[in-house]
Amino acid sequence: MFRGIHSVAPDLKTLHIDNANPGVLAHFPTECKRIAKTIIKYHTSGDVAAFGVESVDPIVIKENNLKASPDEIMDAIRLLNDVGSKRGASGLPELLPGLNFVFGLSGETKETFRINFEFLKQMFDEGLLVRRINLRQVIPIPGTKMHSFGDKNVKKHKAEFKRFKRKVREQIEHPMLRRLIPEGTILKDIFTEVYDGKLTFGRQLGSYPLLVGIPGVFPLDRFFDVNIVDYGYRSVTAVPFPLNINSVPRETIEAIPGIGKKRAARILAKRPFKNKEELINSLDDPDIGRKLFEYIEF
Repeated sequence: MFRGIHSVAPDLKTLHIDNANPGVLAHFPTECKRIAKTIIKYHTSGDVAAFGVESVDPIVIKENNLKASPDEIMDAIRLLNDVGSKRGASGLPELLPGLNFVFGLSGETKETFRINFEFLKQMFDEGLLVRRINLRQVIPIPGTKMHSFGDKNVKKHKAEFKRFKRKVREQIEHPMLRRLIPEGTILKDIFTEVYDGKLTFGRQLGSYPLLVGIPGVFPLDRFFDVNIVDYGYRSVTAVPFPLNINSVPRETIEAIPGIGKKRAARILAKRPFKNKEELINSLDDPDIGRKLFEYIEF
């Protein structure tokens, strides 16, 4: 199927999958590794296999008939890291897992939050990569089994869920982003969508796209290649690559590592520059000027 899609649409910009069952990957590692390699051969990079983990608390797993144990989920994460962590043409790894957790299920206690966090910490400490961690609470629909206890669990553990979510963002997601796309990584084809003040936000086309904030006001509905310069909890800051130093706005220049407001003011006051030497001479530190050449063109 993937080969067929690729043959009739060889210039396709995005070909991604969606969900994958971690239990199946763990039970059939040889077959699933072969399938993953086939996907990688024909898809576009930045792909995400979303795992329905829900919980790694053994009690919650048993009471809700969940399909994978913590060890099986970890094995599935390792398998996709083994075959899919190489960086592809988009600037992102080829194929990585995403993890979906759900809270408010039957059997949940405060211990559930500790167990789930320890699982994520083990994964992170092992050096593994995931593209996203999605933390949700159940929506108890009338007429379902969940309706009889789900709302009660959600309300009972509301504060615990907020603490857990903050802890995961600060200790797992934020450093994971730095590991996933280190500073200086070039991401291809960011499609600009909306402004927030003097920030332009965009994303790559994909199943679970990463939000990219670009300092400065740039045209919307356009594709830009960008260079990563900073990180949020679930988003990154980047500048267009390469930059035309003689025309980009102040906010963009200030965002370049090592520049800041004072050096940006010097650059603005002395541009346009004809060559690299003029730019270096405009700054107080020649090493900072040379570092700029990783981001700009004339």
